[in-house]
Amino acid sequence: MLKIAVCDDNRQMLDKVEGILQNYRKINDVPMSVDTYESAIELMDALRKNDYGILILDIIMPGFTGMQAAQEIRKFNEEIKIIFLTSSKEFAIDSYAVDAYYYLLKPVKEEALFPLIDKIMLERKARNQVCVIYTPMGIVNIPFAKIECLEVYNKHLVFHLSDGSNKEIRGSMSDYEEAFLSRTEFKKIHRSYILNMDYISSIEPTTIKTYSGKEFPVSRLLVRDIKDQYMNYMFAKD
Repeated sequence: MLKIAVCDDNRQMLDKVEGILQNYRKINDVPMSVDTYESAIELMDALRKNDYGILILDIIMPGFTGMQAAQEIRKFNEEIKIIFLTSSKEFAIDSYAVDAYYYLLKPVKEEALFPLIDKIMLERKARNQVCVIYTPMGIVNIPFAKIECLEVYNKHLVFHLSDGSNKEIRGSMSDYEEAFLSRTEFKKIHRSYILNMDYISSIEPTTIKTYSGKEFPVSRLLVRDIKDQYMNYMFAKD
């Protein structure tokens, strides 16, 4: 679910933005929640308890300003998309310092806010199509479609890729198991292996072969269930 926080000291503005977002949710039938806050202090407290994906924030507020709040937020959260609201363009340059996603002039209208939410939703969808792994050399994004199998051994994870190469990192199966098994194409075939069913060429009593010529062990207790799920998966694709 996409969680959105809106912060503005003007109650009418809060209600208007919330109404636009709720209208977006209904029109596009997307899982979305919207929380509103009338002060940056109230927002900062809420951020400790909620994992928001988007923050729509008024820059000019009494006391603790929206810009100051954004500066504090960036100290512990680099991922949240910040959309600034303001009636003046004078803070546009400052907004880049906190990596603002966009800068909306008031009054906010659907034709301005809807495309921004569309773009963020598309970016979230694209990000969900890749597996993010952390290596000593930095972050590597691997498309799930190119991962043939995930293997764990001796506190190491091996990502077997469709081009025959491997990516190996330290870790445990639990670090990635939920992300893989939430996708219909992946199936756990053994306590140490999660396989992409798109690459299965044959299922034997003790092994599964892939189109690349690799063989992976399959649990005898799971082999019947795996065959059934593989057939259901392939029929569902047609």
